[in-house]
Amino acid sequence: MMDIKPGQSVRIVTEADAARESIVAKASTVHEVNGSTAILAQTDPPILKSMLQKDLIITYLARKNDAAERQGFLAKILEFIDYRLNPEHTVKAIVVKRVGKERPYNIRMFYRATPTGRSGLSMTVNGTPVHMIDVSLGGAKVSHDRSLKLQHDSIVSACLEMDGKTYIAEARILRTWDGPIEGFKGLFFATMQFVNMDRKVERALSLKIQDVQRELLQKERLP
Repeated sequence: MMDIKPGQSVRIVTEADAARESIVAKASTVHEVNGSTAILAQTDPPILKSMLQKDLIITYLARKNDAAERQGFLAKILEFIDYRLNPEHTVKAIVVKRVGKERPYNIRMFYRATPTGRSGLSMTVNGTPVHMIDVSLGGAKVSHDRSLKLQHDSIVSACLEMDGKTYIAEARILRTWDGPIEGFKGLFFATMQFVNMDRKVERALSLKIQDVQRELLQKERLP
């Protein structure tokens, strides 16, 4: 039995790339729920029929401990149908089947920000300072010198300094490469995904990313 109900708004994640920190999440509405299957409104732009029998993630807001929390579950598209809303109105819809358990799912983890020297945000990896090219709740892209050795798929300690406070998180190295690239020479680069992040750390980082985004918007508005 699924937690979603008819009339509820959901967001359908059709693409999520942790390495590139990109996501495609489309708005939809629940028409019907029957056990582990549901009928959802077709999205705009529509989910293509090439996605038939492919996996996607259905996310929705749920009330947990007196707070709204986004939940999500893995689902498979069973078919594309014409759904009759009423005797005079038929709409395009998709039928999905839940194939995974509900769990917290944070769409915002993919939204990236680019810190500046004034952002009050810095990071060390395994005790070595790195330059944060961009950061999201899902992970970070950094540059570093040759003193730091990072290996693909290894777990590292990421120490985040935010406004003078220190927060510790673990991260998995998704990709490594070296320069010259992106206008840099003699540097090494890595993308990492935060894993097992404590809620306190996640909340602090979320607020800091919002600060960085506001900072950049204000800079863009200056004459």
